[in-house]
Amino acid sequence: MPDSDKRAQLLYDGDCGVCTRLAEILQELDSAHEFAIKPYRSFTEDDLKRYGLSYEDCSNRAYAITPIGKTYGGAFAVNYFFWRRFPWSLLVILIYAFPPLLLAELLCYYLIAKNRYRISRWLGLEACRIKP
Repeated sequence: MPDSDKRAQLLYDGDCGVCTRLAEILQELDSAHEFAIKPYRSFTEDDLKRYGLSYEDCSNRAYAITPIGKTYGGAFAVNYFFWRRFPWSLLVILIYAFPPLLLAELLCYYLIAKNRYRISRWLGLEACRIKP
């Protein structure tokens, strides 16, 4: 991650159609450009190691890296993004206030992440240019 870019980073699987489409939506929501939303493969493994991450980690879930270097993975990365956007932050508060909602979110994220290539093909999105 370039030191000159002090924005939060949101890393996603640029080979996955679902991930890429959702990243495009998040970029539209990030009108203040607080996040650098990029495929994880646009960084070297050495860049990722600085944050305790690897290509393998990033191939399994999205990651948010805060400007101070803290990392959040999976549903927590998505929540970090929405936490910084009002009124979406109210939804994040609700999810954390009611543990069954958080559990449901984590389960949904897991199921979608596990089947994202299949879902991408079902939706007619580009997927699987790189073998998972």
